[in-house]
Amino acid sequence: MIGIPRLVAAFLLLVLGLVTVAAVPAVAQTDVTAPPECGEYEEVVCRGWFTDDAGVVDDDQRIEDAIGRLVSRYGNQIAMVIVDDSRGRTPGEFAADIGNAWGVGTTANDGIVVLVDLEQRFTAVSPGSGVQDLPDPDGIAGAANSFFAADDFEGGMLAIVGAMEQALADVHGGTIDPDEEPIAEPEEEERESRGGGGGLVVLGVVGLVALGGIGASTIAKRREQNGKVNDRRKNLIDDDLAKLEPAGHELPRVEDYDLDATATGADAATAQVVEVLAAIDAGNDVTNDEATRSAWETGLIAVVDRERMMAEAEVPLELRAAQERELLEGAVQQAAADALDVGPGDDDAFKVKRQEVQRLVASLRPHRVAAARSRAATAFANTMVATPIGDALLTDAGTRFLRVAPALEGEALASASVAELDALYRAAETKTERLTTMYEKLPASTARPAVAAALSDLDDDLDTAAARYEKARVTLEEQGSALTADGLAIPAVAALLLMNNDDDDIPEFLEVYAEHRARGQEPDEAVEYALAGLRTPREIQHVKEEATRFGLPVSITTALLRRRDDGPEVYQALLDELATQGVTDESRQTIAGILAISIEPSQAIRRWLEAREALGTLGLSGAYAEVAAAFGASDPRGARVFALAYAAQRQSLARSSIDDADRFAPELAHEGVQNQRDRTTGERIPSGLYAFDPFTLLFYHWIITSGHGGSYGWEPIYRDQSWADDRDSWFGSGGVFSGWGGGGGFGSGGGGGSSWG
Repeated sequence: MIGIPRLVAAFLLLVLGLVTVAAVPAVAQTDVTAPPECGEYEEVVCRGWFTDDAGVVDDDQRIEDAIGRLVSRYGNQIAMVIVDDSRGRTPGEFAADIGNAWGVGTTANDGIVVLVDLEQRFTAVSPGSGVQDLPDPDGIAGAANSFFAADDFEGGMLAIVGAMEQALADVHGGTIDPDEEPIAEPEEEERESRGGGGGLVVLGVVGLVALGGIGASTIAKRREQNGKVNDRRKNLIDDDLAKLEPAGHELPRVEDYDLDATATGADAATAQVVEVLAAIDAGNDVTNDEATRSAWETGLIAVVDRERMMAEAEVPLELRAAQERELLEGAVQQAAADALDVGPGDDDAFKVKRQEVQRLVASLRPHRVAAARSRAATAFANTMVATPIGDALLTDAGTRFLRVAPALEGEALASASVAELDALYRAAETKTERLTTMYEKLPASTARPAVAAALSDLDDDLDTAAARYEKARVTLEEQGSALTADGLAIPAVAALLLMNNDDDDIPEFLEVYAEHRARGQEPDEAVEYALAGLRTPREIQHVKEEATRFGLPVSITTALLRRRDDGPEVYQALLDELATQGVTDESRQTIAGILAISIEPSQAIRRWLEAREALGTLGLSGAYAEVAAAFGASDPRGARVFALAYAAQRQSLARSSIDDADRFAPELAHEGVQNQRDRTTGERIPSGLYAFDPFTLLFYHWIITSGHGGSYGWEPIYRDQSWADDRDSWFGSGGVFSGWGGGGGFGSGGGGGSSWG
């Protein structure tokens, strides 16, 4: 009897060995349908074809298997991801970024990413550049809307898989056979071929092995499902406890107690009003009656009925019972803990416990609100200062006014200074609104923010600008396959052509680009030559020699040469002089380039220093401010007004919904011209590749190609973090998934999406 177990063990080892040997060829093969050593991007950790980063799906494996069958059938790798949010981007942009970071698809860039953003309630479908013919991505995304609206995320994801299957069938020239078995399931012939020869013994042994695997898999799946149940319950209890926090409308607001300003016509000098604001900000009493009234009548301070505010914020008598709040606080915490201790399988018990939490929260909430009202009123009262006209504090406008005071004209009347700031901020908000509107009209791409900034200045009618851009982009997409193959950002190229009035010259541009590529030039160099209209060997050689001599990109060199014959020499002289002013990093090259193409050399450094000083008085420093000063040097309004406009523009952009939009503050704040006019001369840019706005090529140079690693445009400026701590202010602080196939090409257009409300 002792030998039998050993015989069985040996037989098991033999069977397992045969299974392993049989499996080796399948593992060793390169299978484009088998994804990858996954990846992690922006804290989203890939888990296979399907990644539920938000934890809203119960049966992940069901969706994973469905996608795997789809991938096996058509060969296109598909990543489906559910996230809480898109990290400050649009879902389409985040989907493209994930696809590029993970490498979804093969080297033919034929992968597809589906991203579900719970915060924005939006589903994005982003195909790689090799599958741009994917039909109706909006319809694919929309297939899940009714499911998602009912919080059925598993059903919604499966609906997307179904819609994707029909779309891929169209792409690959076929139709779905309703009788076709899933690819992942073994064929009947294969099952029969495995059954002969071994009899019941082999089947029994294999059955035992399989049973053990199934048992382990079931336990693991149960643990995963229990974990999700617990996570959902924690979220529900957290939501209940969050109701203890007072809403904004329940707290006292200063505007509810401020007094209407009495019109006396007081209008003191700006410098005197600034002294009053500084005293209030420091908590010191104020004695200057006229300057205080001037600040009040211009909206820089609020005079508050302090006594009424404190009386109305006093805790009601019925809520002052000794220890009642303390007892309720403890009871709420204990009830929450009890609810979370309920086993995952007992939903009824959890429901009862949760109802107790909700009852206690409702009892405790009036105490919390009353205490918060009292604290808020006390905090407001502590910021008030006694003045000749009553208790006062700074308004938001007063805070801004005080912070930009060094750039104001002290002798000017306060009303004039306030009007100047208001006008600048209104202009900044208008430009930001135009930028945001244009951004929303554009398809998703990595160059989308820069393209929106370019087009927002193109035409007074944004619809006209968007239509012209879309026509240029589509033409490039249809006729410029070489651009896509070379990794160029077609949306950026389309914007550059349009800004330079070259959208009717796209065939010529593509012809020139092809000529340069045929000569062996790299894509980034060829596209610069084509954008600048450089065709003749003599002109090309001259520009190339100058570019090499000064270490400049072709586009910048061309701009300098067309500005003046000695443009490169002027650039070098400015570069050297900037070094004596303490500018030694990469931004020195950008500053010298801007100054050389926008202002007379004899005035350039002086006016740049004035602009830098004006920005410095507002606390703006670092590489951003130094490059901004280069734009300000040519602003016809002068350095002081440019500094105020720049601060207003940056604040407005930082508050927009577009991530990092404030990168465009210098160009937008500059009082240049619009509608395809040269910012230097004010003349309309003629059509034809030989003429262009030099500011355009300089400012947008960094987005022309993906992965460009130069030191011009804005790349080095991004690395400066001098404002990172205070971006909102007017001033600075001083199948079986085994890995992705190396694909990419996402964000080049062709995607779509749908909102579920």
